[in-house]
Parts: sequence; structure tokens; C-alpha cells
Amino acid sequence: MDELSPHAAQLRAAMTGPQQDADWPGGLWAACDQLTSWELGALLPDTYRTLADESAPDHARRVARQVTWSKVSPSFTAATLTALYTALAATPRPTDVRYAAGGLLRCTEPWDERELAASAAVLVAAALRKPGEYADAALAVAAVAGPETEQALVTRLRTVHADSPLRLAEIEVILTTGPRERALLAEDQWYGPLTGDWPPLTDPVAERTADALYAELARHVLRSAAAHLAALHAGELPYAADQAFTTADADTLRRAARLALRRDEPWAGEVFSTLLPQLAVAPTAAKTLPSQRACIALAQVVEAWPTPESVAALREARRVVRHAGVTKKLDRLLRRAERNLGRRPEAALRLPDLGLGPDGSRRLPCGDHTAVLTVTDEATLTWERADGRALKSLPAAARRDHPDQVTAARDLLGKARAQIRTLTRALEGGYLAGAVYRYDRWRDALATHPVARGTAGRLIWELEHAPGDWRAFLPAAGPADHPDPAPDPSAAVRLWHPARATPAERDLWRDRIADLRLRQPFRQAYREHYRAPESGHSTTMFQGHLVRIEAVLGLAVRQGWNIEDDILALPLDGFTAWLGIAGSLYPGAAGWAEVGEVTLRRADGSPQALAGMDAVRLSEVLRSVDLLISSGSFAWCDDTHAHGPESRRQLSRLYAQPLGRTAQLRRAALRRILADHLTSGRMELDDRHLRLDGHDIHLATGRVTRSGDPVEITLPTGRQAVPLPFLPYDEALLERVVRTVAHLMEREGSAAHS
Repeated sequence: MDELSPHAAQLRAAMTGPQQDADWPGGLWAACDQLTSWELGALLPDTYRTLADESAPDHARRVARQVTWSKVSPSFTAATLTALYTALAATPRPTDVRYAAGGLLRCTEPWDERELAASAAVLVAAALRKPGEYADAALAVAAVAGPETEQALVTRLRTVHADSPLRLAEIEVILTTGPRERALLAEDQWYGPLTGDWPPLTDPVAERTADALYAELARHVLRSAAAHLAALHAGELPYAADQAFTTADADTLRRAARLALRRDEPWAGEVFSTLLPQLAVAPTAAKTLPSQRACIALAQVVEAWPTPESVAALREARRVVRHAGVTKKLDRLLRRAERNLGRRPEAALRLPDLGLGPDGSRRLPCGDHTAVLTVTDEATLTWERADGRALKSLPAAARRDHPDQVTAARDLLGKARAQIRTLTRALEGGYLAGAVYRYDRWRDALATHPVARGTAGRLIWELEHAPGDWRAFLPAAGPADHPDPAPDPSAAVRLWHPARATPAERDLWRDRIADLRLRQPFRQAYREHYRAPESGHSTTMFQGHLVRIEAVLGLAVRQGWNIEDDILALPLDGFTAWLGIAGSLYPGAAGWAEVGEVTLRRADGSPQALAGMDAVRLSEVLRSVDLLISSGSFAWCDDTHAHGPESRRQLSRLYAQPLGRTAQLRRAALRRILADHLTSGRMELDDRHLRLDGHDIHLATGRVTRSGDPVEITLPTGRQAVPLPFLPYDEALLERVVRTVAHLMEREGSAAHS
């Protein structure tokens, strides 16, 4: 472990010695990418020393910068940690205290405090130039520097945060912890790792220790904040926009909320139900917020650690907010929170029953009339007379005489629909989390739950009858399709996925869904599935596709992708997927770009082999990539600007390509939807086209041609639109192809009769 590998030794020589002709296979980036955690920790002292030396040769600084961009998280021995502190203290900057704190968390040996103390004191003194920004890291390093340095820092912080009571209370609790626990809190950054920062690394032991000390403070912080906002809304305190909490207090609120939701504290739901909505709206008619920073911070915590209660609170905040910019941010965060709920299977199933009876309905009196909320596949609200006769719409008398009861009934309908939507997104998001449920929990929270059963019943499930023996069933098919009368309550249940099925099994379930005319809550039987041909940590299966950047980025945000160093990153539990795009990526970027490799990396930055990935999780990652590429390539478009020369060349290129997975599923659906016409011989379905009366409809683009010439099709809309047959899933292009077929058949039929 004391000797560096040849490529690591070569990197050190390039940073510390004269320029030399380095022969790194794959180039400098590849050499840095091969560094182990220990090698990176050994090189970082030389790296920071070189970057701080303005007289260092350009080649040395270039190598040093590349080393700091390594995706692996460093680890240190006692000796390399001392070297790191010495190098940072030689030319200290306020930001360097973050690396010093991170080094404590990543040191694998007991460090020598006497060796570190002098350098630590220098770094804390440098951080005091910006005490509010680097206070958490400085508190961790001050614990190593000694009591005198720590006391000077604490005195300064108490002065700086004199108007931030929540932050002062947090500091007092932090002072009772050790350097590792403090360093762990310092890792919890507002904006996440920046360029050159190390990948976050959590220490489970330290995290549990810090949690035990911090949990009671978190409850105090959140309840104090809720009480302060309640006083504002009651008019007991003067209101000023964005002045309810200082920046430091907002940071403390975020950390307290993160701990409460990550631990799924039983009191958190009640606090969030009042705290978030009150943060989102002014107590006056103004379009401002008591604290925009705190509102967005708590919404981001809900996105990362959602619970059903916190998601409901976020949805209520989105409903009441008046600020247009905050509305857009909450929309995005709410979608992600609903999807991320699938990564917490036990929490996702914790749905209230809304007072519905065993038959899935609830009756709410409104004077002489009754509102009836019914939840089957969807939630509906109907009205009845006193004698039980149904009404077609809301009676005027109820609207006039009982407005509060009518509003309550409509609110309950909205909650039911929101719960169904959240549950649907959470269940689908569970694919990426590898969600598995106990049978008794699944039965009570999904199969028989008055709100959830309509959603769960239309999905295909698998029950583990014996280790590795999974058998699929569809509750909506009737009792005959249910599992054994009394399965083991602890048996495992999971959603069926086509990536785990054989071709025959996939066809069987698609035929069954079509026969039952069952519209699934999300695409399952007809879900795209993928398997990378490579076994390494990257695949080129999408490389070379040309996409429109603005279209890709628009969908990427909704799918949970982030932009990091001109690469799209999808952070998941345990690993991150990276999608290379040959272009400059930033919010608002536009133009065409070519797609590169899809790469997987573990949480510590090391490569994740594709062959070692769960088949469903890998398939879902590749499906997300395919959706991004599909959104950035033309399929069909009615906008006039999409018919320029460049757009036509792109459309022709797509037209000539083999069908992708989405188009293949579209073909499978059409084969079932149009089965009678295909059997009669009037239509033919080949690998890429649906052929009808001399017309060719391309399955990937929707383009219609006849004898090779394009045919312009203007489909009727509104009341003139042709009624659609049963479609097994919602998709704009599938609907367009079916409408095009109906339009062509009607047109040919009219021509035959004239």
C-alpha cells in the first residue's frame, strides 16, 4: 500500500518534476480515472501544492487540475492526512478548510493530533474570513486544532449569528460531537459537490451517532420554525418578504428537515403539513414568501427523502404559492419527490384511507343532497338527491346553500386523485430502487386498501413461492389469478418487469392485457426493456445519435438528471449513471449534439460493471436514456419550423434507422389493436411499417408515404376526430398511427363509394 502504481507515480512525477513525454494509455484522463482511493489521497497533497504555486509549469498545473477532477473519493492514512494539512496550510484559503474536514472523515487510521494541530489552526484562521460559509467544516477542523482555536471560532460564530437563534442552537449541539461527526455535517452542502470537490462519503457509524445527538434538536428547530410562521400568519409579528429566517437559520432548517425525513420521524408529518404551506405564501395578498430560501430548501429535502405526508405538504405548498418562479421550482421538485418515493417502499405504502368504506366510497351530506366519492380505477365525485337518485352534475341548491361542504367534497376528491398519482409514480419509481414488499404489507396497503387497490389491481405482480421461484399474477383478472389462498405473510412480492421475463411470457401478458381491455396505471406489460451488449462499466449502444439539446434537457430535468461538467448525471441509490453528450450543457442550451457513452459509477466514484447490475435497474437506466434520445429526435411534429432542411434531414435519418425499443413495443401493440384487419389481409405489418392500401406508415416516425413519396395527412381534431379503439397504454405517436389508419380507411372507403 506504500507504493504507487506506475501510472500514479507518473502523475506525481508530472506534477513535481520537469516536463516529460508521458505515455499514458488512453491519455491523461484515463490515467486519472484509474486512480484508487488510496492513490488519490497520496497524490492530493502534491496536487494542491502545485495548484497553489503560481510559478509551477503549465504542464504540472494541467495534470494537477485533472487529478482533482477524479470521480473517486480519496482515502487517507495518518501520514497522507498530515501531508494534506501541511500542503493546504502553506497557502491557506477559506475554502481549504472543507478539504481538511473531508480528510478527517476519509482517514482510515487514527491521526496524530499533535502533527495536525498547527496546520489545522492556520486553516481555521483562514476560514474565519468567511465564517458563515465554512463554519461547519471549520468546527470539525477546530476540534483537531485545540481548545484555544475552537473557542476563538465559537466566539466569532456567536457574534456572526446573533440574529439566528436556530443556528446558534445547532452550534451548541455540534460542539458536543467529535471531529468525525462534525465533518459528516460539513459534508451536507447546500448545492452539492462543485468542480474539484470530492464525491460525498457517509460514515454510517458517525451518522448514527450524530443522529442520536441531533434528533431532538431537529424537532425543536422545525417546531420553532412552524410556531414562528404561525405567529406571522396570525398577524402577531410584522411581515416582510424573505425576512422570516436568516440564511443561517434556513440552512439549519434544511439540515433538521433532512434528518427528520431520512429517519422518518413519527412527528415529522404533522410539522411539515403546517410548515411548508406557511413558508410558501405571504400572510398578506402579496406574491411573496416569508422565506423563499427556506421554502425551496425544505422542498429539496422532500424531493430527496420523501414520505407520503411530506409529499402531501409539498403539494399543498404548490397549491397556495403565488410566486411564479417558485411555482415552477415546486412543480419540478414535486414530480421528483413522487417518483423518489418509490425508493422508500415501506413509506410509499403509508396512504391514509380518506374515510372510504370497504366498497371504496364515502358519502358526504350537503343539505338535501349527498356527495359520493368513489375510488375504483380512478377517483370520481357524483351527487345524489335525498331519495338516492343520481344527478348528472352538482345541484345549484348545494352550491348556493352549502358552499363549505361542497368545497370539502371537492378537496377530498383532489386528495384522492393526488394520492393515486403519487402512488402510481412511487410504484413505477420502485423499479430503480429494486422495491420488494412483504406479502401481508402488500395485501393491506395495496391489494385491499380502498384508495390503492384500483391501481394495484391493474398491475402484474410476482410472488416468491420459494427462494428464486417467482410466479406472476394479475389481481384484476379475478380470484382465479390470485396467489394461493394463504401465502406466507412474510413472502416477498414485487412488480413484474419484462426484463426478467422470457419472450413467451411477455407475449402472454400483453395478450392478456389486451383481452381484458385493461389500461394499466403506467406502462408495464408494454414497457421497453434493455440489455447492454457490453460487460464493462460503459455502453455505446446509444452512441452517435443526433439530438436536439433543448428537448433533451427539458425532459432530463423531469426525469431526475442533473448537469455536471457538461455530462448528464442520474444519481441513484448506490451508483450514478452518466450520459455523455458532445456539446456544452447548461440551462437554456440549444442546438444539435451527438450522444456518447452511458457510464455507471458507484457512490464512491469507482466504476460499476454493467454485468454486475440488477437486470431491472440497468434496464430502467437505459430506458431513461432512450427516452431522452427519443425526445430529442423528430418523430412527428406539426410545427411549421420543424419542416426546414435540417429538420427534414434529421427526420429522414431517423426514418432509415432500425426500430428502437419504443417503436418495437408500438408495433406489438398495433398487432393486437388491428388484429382483425391484419387477419383479413387489408393491412400488413412488417419490421418498420404498417402498410394499408398502398400507404406506408413508419412505426418510429409516423410519416406516411405512397410509392416512396411523402403524403401529407391532416387529422381531424375535436369532435371531428375519429373515435379511438382501446389502446393498452397512452402514447402520442401510437394514438397518431391509429388515427392515421382510421383516417386512411375512411378516406379509401369514401372514395370507393363515390
